[in-house]
Amino acid sequence: MGSESNRTIWDAEFDPHQTVGWKYENKPFLQVWKENGSELSLVRFFMTESGAANRLMPEVELVAGFCPDETLSELERGRSSLPQANVALLDDGTNDGTNSISRGYLGPLTARKLYLELKKDRFHFEKDKSARRLPAHQLNADRRLLFITDLDRWSMMALVSTLSIHQARALRDSLYRYMAFRGFLGSAYSISGPSTFQLAFDLPYYAFRVAPCHSPPHDPRRRKSSASDALRNITDLSFLVRKPKSLVPPTTKAYLCEAQTTVLISGSDPWRWVAYCFVDTYFESEDKRESVDAYDEEVEVDDESHVLFRPDPFTTAESDANLPVLNPREYFLIVLESRLRQVRDEWHILATNMGDSINEYVNTCPITMTDALSPPPDNPLAVRQSRGWAVRTKKLLRPLIQKLAATINQLDSLKSDETFATLAGRGRRFISEIGNHTKRLRGSLEDLENLYKACNDYNDDIATQLSFYLNHEGTRDAKTQAQMASFAQNMSFLIVGLLSPIAVAAGVLSMHQQAIPAPLAPNVKSFFGLIIILMIAVWSTIGIMVHWKRISQCITEFFKGLLTDDMDLERQQE
Repeated sequence: MGSESNRTIWDAEFDPHQTVGWKYENKPFLQVWKENGSELSLVRFFMTESGAANRLMPEVELVAGFCPDETLSELERGRSSLPQANVALLDDGTNDGTNSISRGYLGPLTARKLYLELKKDRFHFEKDKSARRLPAHQLNADRRLLFITDLDRWSMMALVSTLSIHQARALRDSLYRYMAFRGFLGSAYSISGPSTFQLAFDLPYYAFRVAPCHSPPHDPRRRKSSASDALRNITDLSFLVRKPKSLVPPTTKAYLCEAQTTVLISGSDPWRWVAYCFVDTYFESEDKRESVDAYDEEVEVDDESHVLFRPDPFTTAESDANLPVLNPREYFLIVLESRLRQVRDEWHILATNMGDSINEYVNTCPITMTDALSPPPDNPLAVRQSRGWAVRTKKLLRPLIQKLAATINQLDSLKSDETFATLAGRGRRFISEIGNHTKRLRGSLEDLENLYKACNDYNDDIATQLSFYLNHEGTRDAKTQAQMASFAQNMSFLIVGLLSPIAVAAGVLSMHQQAIPAPLAPNVKSFFGLIIILMIAVWSTIGIMVHWKRISQCITEFFKGLLTDDMDLERQQE
């Protein structure tokens, strides 16, 4: 589609002279909910398309379960149960398309402090009035940046209860995708009512981290307040490494941690907009964690308390917030490039470390290894364990490949997004750089796919060996059973042929003397003589039974010979 058509979509869509309904922008969503009188909870009402739509959709339940009703009262009353950690940075300033005046640096905010700041009016005067005559706190927040780490139920409620209805409609999808660990990249425009726009991206990824065994990564957030399921899943990767023979237990373990970066820019026009950035940092150690306190430590202030430098948390402190980018499309691309570079590195670290672990395990397969430390190649238990490892590793790799492939497909769509078609200069350069990051992501995807194929091949080899060993075990079991049967038969012969004659002889000679048949007598000579006679009889009988087939054949042949001779004699007489 040509540039003129693109101009119709974005550039000609927004009139710099259009008036904004200030009272609606200053009206918090909590007030909208109360005036509606809906029976739905605040968060459920927020997540539905309209107040009358009483729908219990999965996305509604996911967000509502994460942020229960009592969260609002905890924020309003400032209860002691509220977390005291700083989780947010708020940056408000004017925007006339060329210059921006800041409302002032607020520093790191807790969830409650964020709630109190967002309750204040965003707009104070019409655009044609002079902003320089007013104190900073009374300036319009034409351009608002909201940065939150590890979004929890309190900071979410601070947003939901204070946003305008236009911002609420834009934010609900981003909140759901953040909660559901889903990727997205795209733009949208309002199809009815006042002109509004949305620019959004969600970058889900997996962080590979090594942590002490006694202090693994932990996400304290729960999907539901009464549930034990953490918002982000953490997988122990110790099974990837073959257990060493050493008795010394390991002190560290590798973990796979779900994480996501969500960014949304939404506004009524290119001069009045709000940017949201939610990042997961729970998996990092305290000294390496991206935090609002760490950003605050980088702020430079002169002797007169003037802020000389403020790091922009959206771009991981790569730019100065005192020199803001006022164009929302350009700022969106700058933030996307910065955050995508971070995610690109995480995928590369993950693919590299998992590749090392998987290749080492495959190369030390007990079937092929002959060193003394490895299990013998004919050990069926080791083979079964290896096959279980291959199946488990494939199950682990599958969602990684799917998630990364989906992210790459979404990034590819940026080239055809008409929203950015008319951008020139720095904006085009960032699109090109985003394309380079996408190529690097494809390399990580190929690495993961090759690992999956290697596990497939390894699993096939293990299955073949396991089948061979099972057949070998079956043959060995059959031989053992045959040997046991032969042993039992020999024992039967021993009992019948040796012990039975002795028992019978003893029984006969122990009878009353008159009952003992002549010429036997109750003495040693008769005892041993009777034993010998009985043994001869028993063993003869056993011999006949064992060789009966051969004896019967000999008898048959003998009588056949007699019959043949008789028949020949009769023919001769005739």
